[in-house]
Amino acid sequence: MRKLLLLPLVLWACGGAKDAPPADTAAMVPAALTAADVVGSYTGTTMVQGPDSVITSTWTASIAANAAGGLDGKIVNAAAPADTTAFSVTLSADSTINVSAPYTDPLAAKGSPQMAWTSVGRGMGNAWTGTVNWMVAGSDSVTQSGTWTGTRTP
Repeated sequence: MRKLLLLPLVLWACGGAKDAPPADTAAMVPAALTAADVVGSYTGTTMVQGPDSVITSTWTASIAANAAGGLDGKIVNAAAPADTTAFSVTLSADSTINVSAPYTDPLAAKGSPQMAWTSVGRGMGNAWTGTVNWMVAGSDSVTQSGTWTGTRTP
């Protein structure tokens, strides 16, 4: 009797409607970035959500190929034009992963620890957007997060 009760379930599992074949997903996937898509000069704005307000900073950056075939960048915050922070750029499909070298924040209180940031960005033509996380250098605990937008000049 049990076998007879299981028979409809087995027939239903084996037969029935089949799922439609997947659409051509290759046409929906953005093309992977190349160094030529990223190298250039950038101007942009970063917005950080503070405890009671939004903090905005403007910056300029440049990204160039290095001797080892990788990509290196330098960024300057408009509020501290004498200070430059170096960063590395890794291409990951249609995004960049940018990681700064440790730096001393010129706007932080004296004696503050060195900081570092990690950013992920995506471009549509020469318009770029992304997110950024700041942490104490050598730590992976995020102390602050923000978003950024930038414009690339090849």
